Formats: sequence, structure tokens, C-alpha cells
Amino acid sequence: MKGKKIIASLLLITGMQTGWAQQKVVLHLSNNEKVEYNVLQVDSITFTEKNSMLRNTIWDFIEDYPLVSELKNYIITKNPSLLFYNKDYVPAKGGETWDMYLKCLNAQINETYPTYTMVMPTNEAWAKAKEMLEPLYIYPNRYEDKVMGDQGYAYIRNINNPDSLANLSMEMDIISPLVFKDDEQPADGSYLLTTHGDTLRSTATWDKNSIFNGWKERMSKSTCCVVPEWAYPREMYNPDFEVEIGDGSFYYKNNTSSYYKVGPETKAVRFNNSLFSGITDKYGRVGGDDFYYLAAPNPTANPHVEIKLEGGVTSGKYDIYVVMVPYWYKIIAEDGLSEDFLDQHYIDSISAMTKMSFITRIRYNNNAENGKDVLSQKSQTFEYDGTKVDTILVAEDFEFPYSYKNLRYSYPTLLIEGATRAAAAKNGFMYFLCIDRVILKRK
Repeated sequence: MKGKKIIASLLLITGMQTGWAQQKVVLHLSNNEKVEYNVLQVDSITFTEKNSMLRNTIWDFIEDYPLVSELKNYIITKNPSLLFYNKDYVPAKGGETWDMYLKCLNAQINETYPTYTMVMPTNEAWAKAKEMLEPLYIYPNRYEDKVMGDQGYAYIRNINNPDSLANLSMEMDIISPLVFKDDEQPADGSYLLTTHGDTLRSTATWDKNSIFNGWKERMSKSTCCVVPEWAYPREMYNPDFEVEIGDGSFYYKNNTSSYYKVGPETKAVRFNNSLFSGITDKYGRVGGDDFYYLAAPNPTANPHVEIKLEGGVTSGKYDIYVVMVPYWYKIIAEDGLSEDFLDQHYIDSISAMTKMSFITRIRYNNNAENGKDVLSQKSQTFEYDGTKVDTILVAEDFEFPYSYKNLRYSYPTLLIEGATRAAAAKNGFMYFLCIDRVILKRK
């Protein structure tokens, strides 16, 4: 079998004229056995498709095919034992057997699984993927561990080789969406589901099936699709995300903390969007069927919190929004008022007496010498009229210089502080805030 592999590998790359062509080639082996190939020529590269007599698994193909050596090197780095023995499946703890090389690609495929498909980037596609991902993974030399640290004490972790961490992060991104279990795909083809749990859907500017634009080789239980171009979009790796405000959203949540100053009435307010559909259709829905009421620490003091922006912030620019909720939503949720009672006059009168104002700052890693996060300058004062659910842009083109993905317990925070003053209080501004969520949109 090894002899056959060596003969086959010699035929994988030959010089060809630029363009597309296809022909059939018959390989005569030393034992007079014949194997037929379908040969596809693309821009000076010859791809070959042959039956499973020479290759039974995708790993056999990866071993033989020099144009995917970057993928091979990644797998071997994750599991060096592949260099020393040729087993397709090895027992894991608990006795279950997993396909070794696919386990390295975050693909839980065992020996009883029927069929699967793998997107296999050539070295050129691998390089293009890294070129696309590189701006997302600029790492600092040090960062704050937000779990090990405490108020007044910053626990600093050092990154000895930021470039190595960036390379590892990019390679993890590349390999995660490559494998698909054939029988788990929807019958209507509306999306693609990877073994890593990613759901890929077409958008107005991207066709999900473009990731398979390459040459396919079929084996006994699998299909590998060799792609010379990287077609996965950048948005898949750093999508927009939202932070729903809940009990776990606040940084150092206790009333002795300088990061968290609120009154005892502070709480999550349940709001049933379906029950009040007539209201929400006109004045806006609440995300997740609840929002957070931040009460004043005392009658003339403003609440002050920091919200953890957990969700994989990468290096680069974002627009940041805060979604505010009218105070009268709290009234109808807690008092159970019917929609018939809520005429426009009532809504306008309550809104005029419960306006809100606030400022924001962002705490982030700037690779300071002492490793501590820094605070951005105060924003302008944002005034909210309290009439409807409103999405307010609080930071435009804010640039995070360093990535937080794959750093342990590290994230930026958004400081939100009420900005009502005594003079403004006379004009209907109150010392509380009603916040639904924070939205980060990647630029």
C-alpha cells in the first residue's frame, strides 16, 4: 500500500498551461493493477481524482498532497503521534474511538459515522485566510486577568510571544469550519452546519456554497474539497454582537465597589413582548424579554456601572450602541396595565417626567507598561427622551488596539454613568437609567 502511495504522489503536481482542462489518466502499478484518475488542470496545477484503492481516508490524502502541507503541519503539531503510526481511529478516554486527524480539526467523527465532507485549503488559500485574519489578532505583551484581579488590585498576565498567539488564533479560526457531517445538513439547503457548531448562511454579499468552489475527491466515507481560494468571509470570525444586560453583565458587582454604584431597587424587569405586542410594535421590543433598571444610589446621585463586553472583541474599530428603554415600560410590566389604558396622552405625560441622561467611557487594554487597562475620554452627555426603545450611538469608530479573543478572563468594559444634574431634574430628567443591551458593530 505504501508503494502505491509513493507512485501516486509523484503524479500530483505537474506543469500545465494556464486555464481549465480535464482528462482521464490510467496509472499502471508495478503489480499490473490499473487505477483510473480524473485529472483537472487549473493554472499550472494538476489536481487528480481517483478511486479509494490508493487512499482510504482524508489523512492519506493530506499526507500525499504537498499543496496542503500547511494543513498537514497544523494537524501534526496538534497530534505528533500521526508521524509514528498509521491508525485511522484511536481510543479516547472512556473507550470511545475518534478519528484522530479530524479530532485535531474540532470535528467529532467516530468510526461508525457514515459520511462527511471536508473543505481542504491549499497552501495559497491558507495564506490568504491568514492575510484576512491577521488584523483581528494583534496581541499586547500583557493584560489584566479580570477574575484573578480585584478592586484596587490588577492581576497582570504576560504574553511572552504575541506573534505566536496570533498565529495560533488564526489557525484555530481557519480549521474550525472545515468539516461537515453530511446527514446533519438541512434538507432545504438553507444553511450549512459545521462539526464545530457554526451555522453558515448566505448573505446579500456572500454565497455559503462558495466555500466548496474547488476540486473534489471522494473516498470510502468522505469527500475532500480542495479549494485554491479562501471563500469564508471575515464577518464570520468577528461578527457584530450584543451584550444583554443581566446580573452577570456588571464588572465587580457589589455596592462597595467603585465600579458599581446603584440603589437597592436596582433589578432586572421582566417585560413580555408578546403580551404587549401592540405597544412593542409601535414603541420597540425589549431584547430577551427583560431590561435592567439602575436605581439611584440616593435621591440626588446618579447610578454608575461598568458592563463587561464579553463576546470576542478583536483588534480593530467598532461602533458601540446602548439600547435604552422607557421608564413607562417598567410601570406597565409591574402594574400589569392593559394596552387600552395606554393612550398617547398618558405615554407623553409619563415620558416628559422620566427622561434620562448619561455619559460613557471605555476601559480597554492599551499595552500600558504596568499592564493595567486605561479609560477613554468621557463621551458627550447623551439625553434620552424616554418615549420609545431607542438605540443610541455612544462611540463611533472606536478602535481597540489589541484583541481579547483567546485571552483568559480578559475583556473591555463600557462605563455608563447617569448625568442628571439638579437643574436638569427640574425639566423631567431623573436619577435612574433603564438599559436593555449594548451592541458592538464591527467596522
